[in-house]
Amino acid sequence: MIADITAPDSNIARQAEELARRVSSDALFNHVMRCYWFAELFAQQEGTKVDSELMFLSAVLHDLGLTEHARGPHRFEVEGAGAARSFLVEKGVSAERAQHVWDNIALHAWDLNPFRGDTSRLMQLGLDYDVSGAQNAKLDPADIAEVLRRYPRLQFKRAFNELLNREVDTKQPYHHWVHICTRVAHNRSPIPIVDATAVLDWAPFDE
Repeated sequence: MIADITAPDSNIARQAEELARRVSSDALFNHVMRCYWFAELFAQQEGTKVDSELMFLSAVLHDLGLTEHARGPHRFEVEGAGAARSFLVEKGVSAERAQHVWDNIALHAWDLNPFRGDTSRLMQLGLDYDVSGAQNAKLDPADIAEVLRRYPRLQFKRAFNELLNREVDTKQPYHHWVHICTRVAHNRSPIPIVDATAVLDWAPFDE
């Protein structure tokens, strides 16, 4: 149950939350907070011990690259990872720990975190659940309702799609990488790629 989970209350956790709150829209801030709580609920469900502070920092700061705070020429997850690492080091977090956060954030838009340590894997599951649902992943409806009560979605699917489109529109040509095996598969038989709106609609939420 969510009542059994206590979020980290360290100085750096509070400062990270304050940064995310200051630079994000309401919809984006609520999203990153929901991601953390969903991740904790999945950890609880599994009975897996995680580094809650590291998971909190990674989740709460993972979309800085979609804000004006971390604008730059690179993909939003890379820009956001750099901004998060710089912020943490400036606040006295060790370079090694800040690098763990960088790794989690820089990889979150790809498919690598699920194959890393439990903290990274469960953080990613929380993110995926909020954005597009997570295949075969289920949580107690009462816990989901409580997370949504604390952090309403505020038309998140629409708001997030707008952020993604702005990301592409403002960085042309957009620097992204297609996996080399995807290129092989595509040239054998063209692979249909659904738009972000369809991916967002996979999430088990009305909006």
